[in-house]
Amino acid sequence: MALTVAEECAAQRHQLRISRAFSGIDTATYAEMRDKLTSLKYPAARIHRMPDFSGEPVARLDLRVGAEHLALEVTDINNGVMVQAFGAPEGVSVTEVRLERLVDPPTS
Repeated sequence: MALTVAEECAAQRHQLRISRAFSGIDTATYAEMRDKLTSLKYPAARIHRMPDFSGEPVARLDLRVGAEHLALEVTDINNGVMVQAFGAPEGVSVTEVRLERLVDPPTS
């Protein structure tokens, strides 16, 4: 689901805030990631564990309020995190939303 312009702007602020907080930190477990996110004042009830197929912790944050659709996926990478924004429809759990993975085009 596409995000509105206002949601994109909010997503960028959350992405920057989370990326800065995790910079230089290796979160080896989901519990460590959840603890760090709750220390940033994200409610624990809105943090959802996702399968970690790559062996790294993954969490989704449900940031939907009212008619908004904003959610984030936070994936641990070496000494930081990758934060991807996406839209989640009303009435659907953020854990059920399937994301299209963006593949970088070849550079050569």
